[in-house]
Amino acid sequence: MSCSVHDVVRFEKSGLPTAGIGTDGFMDEAEEQARLLGMPDYQMVWLPHPVATLDDEGIYALARKSAAEIVARLTGQTEG
Repeated sequence: MSCSVHDVVRFEKSGLPTAGIGTDGFMDEAEEQARLLGMPDYQMVWLPHPVATLDDEGIYALARKSAAEIVARLTGQTEG
């Protein structure tokens, strides 16, 4: 998770919108990493933990549920 947070913070600081995605089981760690990297208000797109045990349909359902938020972030149409 920390590498993902490093990447999104670097891109955001460069002016590129991001949509960091993680499972809520790692929320505290990701928020601390973002804070330490100078972006304490960065908001990840959180999926319920765990995802590793989901079947294909479960993964597709999570993707469908979060797709609009991810697209909005990547196109700069939302703050978060």
